[in-house]
Amino acid sequence: MIAPSPIKFMSNPIKPLLHPGYKLKENVSVVSRVEKILFTEVYSLSNEKFLYLFTNIQQDEVIDRSQKYELVNLDLGGKKYLGVITDEHSHDKITAIIDDLTVLRGFDCVAGMRPLKAMLMSDVIEPLQHPEKFKKFKLSVPNGILLYGPPGCGKTFIVKKLAEELGYNFIEMNPSSVATPYVHGAVSNIAKVFEMAKLKAPSIVFIDEIEGLVPKREELSSSADIKKEEINEFLLQLNNAGNNKILVVGATNRPHMIDSAILRSGRMDKRVYVGPPDFEARKDMMRICLAGRPYDKKIDFEKLANMTEYYVGSDIELIVTEAARLAVAKDEALVTEDMIVEAINKFSPSISSAEILYFTQFSNMERS
Repeated sequence: MIAPSPIKFMSNPIKPLLHPGYKLKENVSVVSRVEKILFTEVYSLSNEKFLYLFTNIQQDEVIDRSQKYELVNLDLGGKKYLGVITDEHSHDKITAIIDDLTVLRGFDCVAGMRPLKAMLMSDVIEPLQHPEKFKKFKLSVPNGILLYGPPGCGKTFIVKKLAEELGYNFIEMNPSSVATPYVHGAVSNIAKVFEMAKLKAPSIVFIDEIEGLVPKREELSSSADIKKEEINEFLLQLNNAGNNKILVVGATNRPHMIDSAILRSGRMDKRVYVGPPDFEARKDMMRICLAGRPYDKKIDFEKLANMTEYYVGSDIELIVTEAARLAVAKDEALVTEDMIVEAINKFSPSISSAEILYFTQFSNMERS
């Protein structure tokens, strides 16, 4: 009996989407396809650069990185493709670019708040990333910053995204985490946190409810010597933080209760007000909270944003959840604008204009 011949599988490479000589733009054309890696075709170009053409990513699916990458949009046979022109080619670079285009990180995750993000970019991130440029003009590099504002406005979230934006390790500390029943134990714990931050530098040390860690010393009782030692230890660590590539960030809802020495020049002299979501942020939050729920695509988000001044993120989430409950109760197929309006009228904002005034007064205080 003659054994059957083994089946031979013929190689059937997928035809390149772009042909040699394809004109991408003025004076730039395709030379050849270098390779195809899963859903990415790599082409060499006439200007000695490379094109990564993504076959499964659409322009409306990516984060706007037009300031970072040279993006091209191609219409091939009625189907749209997104590409990136890059100076060099490697498999790691493809992975990094796809990741950067499709994964939200840093301030991309913070809805709205454009003035706040712009200020952090110019006053905090730029000096930390390019210290030589600032020191040349005798401009100080931030040693520490204080975030203050009403509760529920995302101070902790913004600090975590600041750490991602900077590429810093994030280390969180609060009064309860350093507290100990042992005499001088909290002083030692504060030093240990900064030592860990130094070992993992560059780092952000974030202290939530910082007024509990460093209250005003003049308001402490005469017997509170241990607490004063803790404040002095924190000041000592804060003074040396910048030299150790540590950025110290405090957050508080009660800024008037913080020891004034913390806010002196070279310490936490950069004050950042984190208020309730602005108009653009409220629009974005409405959309985010509705995501995954069936809702009327004709909803006027600008109208809803106008109706929710002083509402914080948790308020908006509560409103959308209540609107979804109304849809279920009324046996409707979609969450409608009227349901959201009804929910808005049912709940008051978490903060008042009087609270906003309180924080405005603090921002106008003279530094001691």
